[in-house]
Amino acid sequence: MIHNLKTFKLIALALSLNACTPMLDAHGDSPDPEKLALLKIGETPYTQVQNILGTPSSKTVFDSEYWLYISSVQERIAFFKPKETERHITVLKFDNNGILQEIQQKDMSDGMSVAIDQDKTETSGHSVSLIEQFIGNIGRFEQKKRSP
Repeated sequence: MIHNLKTFKLIALALSLNACTPMLDAHGDSPDPEKLALLKIGETPYTQVQNILGTPSSKTVFDSEYWLYISSVQERIAFFKPKETERHITVLKFDNNGILQEIQQKDMSDGMSVAIDQDKTETSGHSVSLIEQFIGNIGRFEQKKRSP
């Protein structure tokens, strides 16, 4: 009996330690450096870039067009909020004719952290309390007539 209890405790300890092991979640995809080397600044059109690298994670259109290939790795431990540990962004800039003009590599040090405001905006009109919701529903339930 004592041997079984020790075995059970060892198994429980091993499982609980395993639960605290960080899990890594990868998101997105970074272009292969060998494929990036095939691109020629001032020569390669965006159709050829898409054939070589695939569809970008995001596209932006301002005066010029930018394609973004974004990848990140997040570390998650048990029930805690995930923490981003790596981020790679490849930025491709095209001119108005769709020809590649620039390639930039960015990482987490180039980014900035944005604090999300947790405040809520109240809607206009009457705010109904919990008691008003309960009282307001009294008598609103009708029994549907059954057809023969």
